[in-house]
Amino acid sequence: MGTHAGRRTFICFALSSGIPPQVVMKWTGHKDYKVMKPYIDIAEKVKAEQMAIIEKNLKG
Repeated sequence: MGTHAGRRTFICFALSSGIPPQVVMKWTGHKDYKVMKPYIDIAEKVKAEQMAIIEKNLKG
């Protein structure tokens, strides 16, 4: 795994774990929210997928 892939994985994992984007941005040195937005979108998609699994299991 290259350094960029590791950085991207860390960012997505941190955001998906509920760490606020502002904190992750400080850790990674991102200054522009627009650069962080794609990572936030990925984290939100992961959260929605996980919630759908929980909802399915509760109904089933």
